[in-house]
Amino acid sequence: MAGVEERLGGEVYIRDDTDGIIPRAIQYMWDNMTSRHEQYYVKASFMEIYNEQIRDLLNPASGILHCRWNVKNGFFVEDLMVVDCTNPDDLLAVLHEGMRNRKTGSHDLNKDSSRSHSIMTIYVISEVKSEDGHIFKKYGKLVFVDLAGSERLKESKSKGEMLKETGNINKSLFTLGKVISALASKKPVPHIPYRDSKLTMLLMDSLG
Repeated sequence: MAGVEERLGGEVYIRDDTDGIIPRAIQYMWDNMTSRHEQYYVKASFMEIYNEQIRDLLNPASGILHCRWNVKNGFFVEDLMVVDCTNPDDLLAVLHEGMRNRKTGSHDLNKDSSRSHSIMTIYVISEVKSEDGHIFKKYGKLVFVDLAGSERLKESKSKGEMLKETGNINKSLFTLGKVISALASKKPVPHIPYRDSKLTMLLMDSLG
């Protein structure tokens, strides 16, 4: 993590059978954490990649953010807001706030089309104290990715800014396909094109 740490205002969400995969995964993760004799610290961030530009869905006023790389973190987003979460409702607040700020548009195939890829990341740190007083920490993260769908211009009839959006969506999805194909290849691959799109750069450690 290399971002701005904040806390969202609290909201309480009523769960029911219509919950999607993210709320269910959050609850499953939290139930498992509370059943263990460990101390947990949880943080979360939510971003979108729109026209190959990174935007913070929890802090839209921050403008366009930059993807950096270093030995410790690999690829990361500089100045991305990372919020502390002390219960499942805090994580759901991150999800709902981010979805409210995500780019959408309308064309002939979909009146509410996602115009960006979104990435919600949950960071988990666990602490265990040994009998001799030493503290051992373990770090993990859970990444939820919602990809904008590929589109055929002939069918969507996109024009103007939406035409540019469609081109960038299709290009990043094509790059993602190339990266996955290279990783799955049984033959030696001299180069895996992670750097060809922001999406594959930020998913590098998740893809392999």
